[in-house]
Amino acid sequence: MIPKITFGISLDSGLRQLCYNDHMEQMQVIIDNGISSTGLRAAADELGCLVAELQVKSVSGGYSLNRRSLVSCGDRWIFVKEVDHGLLNSDGVEELGWLNKDYECVNHLKQSIPELVPEWEKLVADGHVLLMPSYQITDGWQWQFPSDPDEQKVYIQAVVDATKKLESVKFDQDVIDRLNLHPYFRDKLAIDGGLKLIIGNAEIRNQLDEKYAAMAQDDSLILLRPAIIKMQALLKDERLLAELSIKASALINQPNDCFGHCDVRSDNIAFSSSTGQIKFVDWNWASYISAGFGATEFLVDMARRGVDVKPWANYLNVELLAAVVGFYTKRCLQDPLAPGNTLRDVQAQSAAVALDLYYMAVSH
Repeated sequence: MIPKITFGISLDSGLRQLCYNDHMEQMQVIIDNGISSTGLRAAADELGCLVAELQVKSVSGGYSLNRRSLVSCGDRWIFVKEVDHGLLNSDGVEELGWLNKDYECVNHLKQSIPELVPEWEKLVADGHVLLMPSYQITDGWQWQFPSDPDEQKVYIQAVVDATKKLESVKFDQDVIDRLNLHPYFRDKLAIDGGLKLIIGNAEIRNQLDEKYAAMAQDDSLILLRPAIIKMQALLKDERLLAELSIKASALINQPNDCFGHCDVRSDNIAFSSSTGQIKFVDWNWASYISAGFGATEFLVDMARRGVDVKPWANYLNVELLAAVVGFYTKRCLQDPLAPGNTLRDVQAQSAAVALDLYYMAVSH
C-alpha cells in the first residue's frame, strides 16, 4: 500500500511559480547534480544494457535537490530523477513524497487526459528513482518559449487550453487524501495581506517606490517599463491600493473545485511545434485550485518575458492577479537569498506585471 504523501514545510510554504516558492528561500541555492550510481543502475535496467554502456547528459534548471540526468543506450533516451540522501539536510521523506506524487498523478491522469502527461513513468529503487521519456529536441520537442512569433501564439494557446482541460479532471476522495491534492494556494494568497501591509506602512511604500524607480531606469527591463510605471503610480494612490486590496481579499470566496498543475512554466512543458502538442511534467505541486489559476500563473510568466498576452485576457483570474501583486511586493524588499541571487528582482517584476494584467483584465 502506498502511504499518504505529506509535505511538512513545503506544503506550508509552497506556491512554486505563482508565488515563486518560499521553500526555495530555505534552500538558499539552486543545484544541478547528475544521477548517482543508484540512478545509473536503474537507467541501465530500464534500457536493458550495462552501466558502462550508458551515455549520460546533464540537465540544467530546476528548483530542487533531486539529481537529474538524460540517459541513453543506443538510440533510446530517458529522463532520470533521483532522490539522494547525501544531498539533503533531512531524512528525505519530503522529497520521496514529491517523487511518489509525481508518479501517482501521472498514472491517474493517463486515464483521463493521456495527451497532457508522459506516456509512462516508473518509480524504482525503493521509490528513490523516477524514470520517464526524455522528449528531446532531436525528436521535435522544445522546453522553452518558441522564438518564432507564429509558434509563440500556438504555444500559448495550447498551454492555456491544457490548463482549462486540467480543471475538469476529477479524483476520488481517497486519491485526493493520499496525494495531498487538497486546496491550498487560494487561501495562502487571499489571506497573505501584502497590500494591507503596504497601505499601512509609509516606509515600505517609500522603499518600494525607490526600488521601482531604479527598475524604471534599467534598460534591460524596457519591455516591462509600462508595467513598472503603473506600479509606481499605484504606490502613490491609497484609494487604488485599497480597491486592489479588497479585490485580493475577495479571492477567498472563489470555489476551490478545479484541478491544476500549479507550476505551469516553460521548464515543465514539453512542446512539439510540428503537432502543437504539449506534455506537463513535474506534478509535485498539483492540487485543487480556483478556476483560471493555471492560465493566470502561466500568462504572468509570459508577460514578464515581454510577451503581449492581451489576446488571452479572458482567461485571467482578476482576484488572483490582485492577490499576486500584494504577495510579491511584500517579499521583494527582503534580503537576497545569496550574493548574486535575483529572486527579489523577479518578484518585483512579477508584481508589476500582475498589476498590469489586472488593469488589462478589468478593462477587457
